[in-house]
Amino acid sequence: MSDLYRLVYASKNLLQGSDAEIAAAVSQILDASRRNNAGVAVTGALMFNAGAFAQVLEGPREGVENTFERIQCDPRHGDVTVLQCGLVESRTFTNWSMAFVGQSEAGRTRWDGIAAASGFDLTRLDGDAVFAMLHGLVLEEEGLPAAASPPAEPSRQEGGPGPGLDVERVRAELPQAFRAPQAVRDAGAMPASGQAAGSVTARPEAALAVLRAALAQERQITTDLRNELDTVRIALAIEQELAATLRGERDLWAGRAQVLASAMSREASAVAEDAPAAAGRAEVAVRAIA
Repeated sequence: MSDLYRLVYASKNLLQGSDAEIAAAVSQILDASRRNNAGVAVTGALMFNAGAFAQVLEGPREGVENTFERIQCDPRHGDVTVLQCGLVESRTFTNWSMAFVGQSEAGRTRWDGIAAASGFDLTRLDGDAVFAMLHGLVLEEEGLPAAASPPAEPSRQEGGPGPGLDVERVRAELPQAFRAPQAVRDAGAMPASGQAAGSVTARPEAALAVLRAALAQERQITTDLRNELDTVRIALAIEQELAATLRGERDLWAGRAQVLASAMSREASAVAEDAPAAAGRAEVAVRAIA
């Protein structure tokens, strides 16, 4: 079984100071992450805004857990909340010791949207959406088409599932994924050791990333449909249970009515049978008086 482990977390940003001081602190966090991660084969990505951090860590389980333990003890992080964790088959952030994807306007907008959807409650953040957001932003850093990124949240219409897998789009993206990507635009996002600074070589992993993104979207749609089906089944079970209860009450009252009707019938028969005898007794009494 693979020992490759993934952990996604979010935490409150407790950094204080001027913009320049905060930028210096984030740079220090990145430098320490890249230095430490290189020694334990951990890769990942970091998102930062004025309110919170979001980060994904991938690597050997021991390395990921030790890294996360340091983060939990870091006074610059507050309310550290695990959003997703577990064993995985392959890395998503193969080429990044720690990519920093918090500087783009698009990234901040996506992160703000996910945070708003949770009511700005870290415990209610969607771990899959946070992971997809970080993955998509890193793909953009690598120069892949933005459409290759899995959506932060599945595209859905009100009251129904989102669209199915766009096969034609995936076919169109695969040839682009095999081309040499553009130069890494942000000098702050460091490629993993062994790669030349400022460039990334063409690799099959890019095509795999396109396929993984499409698969992740399809898996999310399937999960949403399964959840909706479960909701319908629960509602149906409740309706069936209610109907069974009503049928039971109906049968109970019908039985009681039948018992009452039988008793009234017996009493009426008894009265009818006793009427002649009562009339005879009355006649005898009248004669005696006369």
